[in-house]
Formats: sequence, C-alpha cells, structure tokens
Amino acid sequence: MTNKKLPENATKTEGAELARRGRGEISAATAVPHVSYDDLRHADRITIDGLEVFANHGVYPEENALGQKFVVSLVLYADLRAAGEHDNLDASIDYGSVCHDVDGYLREHTFKLIEAAAEGVAQMLLRRYPLLLGVRVKLDKPWAPVGLPLASCGVEIERVR
Repeated sequence: MTNKKLPENATKTEGAELARRGRGEISAATAVPHVSYDDLRHADRITIDGLEVFANHGVYPEENALGQKFVVSLVLYADLRAAGEHDNLDASIDYGSVCHDVDGYLREHTFKLIEAAAEGVAQMLLRRYPLLLGVRVKLDKPWAPVGLPLASCGVEIERVR
C-alpha cells in the first residue's frame, strides 16, 4: 500500500473528502454539488418562454375559486456539453417534461402570493432534475386584479442547488 499525501492547501473538509474517495467510499458531498450564483454566469442555459398555465393562486377568494392564467418563463442552468457532443437527451434536461411538471405543480398547489408559487416551482425543479445547477423562474399574472390597465404583474427569482 502506498502512502498518498493530500494536497497541502486542502481544507479539512476537502481532505476528508479526498481521503474517502481514496478508500473507494461514495461521498454524498459530491452527489449534489454546491453551486454559486457566480457559477451560473458560465453555465449553459435551456430557456422556456411564455408557458401558459391556468391555475388558482391569489390573495382574493375569487382568484382561488375561479382561477386565472399565469405565464411562466424559465432559464434552466446546466452543463450541456455532453448532450451536444453526443446528441443524447439523457445528458440534458428534457424541457418538455419540465413544462409538464411546472404545469402540474401549479395546478395541484394553491398559493396566495406569486412569490410563493415561483419559489415552489424553483424548489420542485431543483429536486426533480439532478443535472440542474440552478433555475430562474419568472411568473407573470396577466389578469392581476389591480383595478388599472396593465400588461401583467410578476416576479422573477433565481435559485441554485
């Protein structure tokens, strides 16, 4: 057995991680990498723009009873190199499935605030799609009951793994 040295500049956590790998152990830390918002600037993107969903969200009881249209736009951050090089959907994120998952999620849940609906969508996508590094969710409410003419009201959030 050879004595392998850890890099001198390795932190305690990194050293423990490298030691576990050296013994052939699987580490949960490498299963879901931590991603910073800065990392997203360099990530590849899949975009979904203008997905229309009819759902029951709102502060007023009428909004929850009658329902209304919501428009969802997403940016899915991922490493798409392998998908592009090998023409393989398994190495990517299926945007059709994402659309159906978002539609189902927004129809099955009821939120008072579109902020909560957007947060729920982001967390659901991060849980369901392991290749997803981060997601930007824009949720517009074109029929917002504000009593004045407007195109829509909306929120936009960005979350990372």
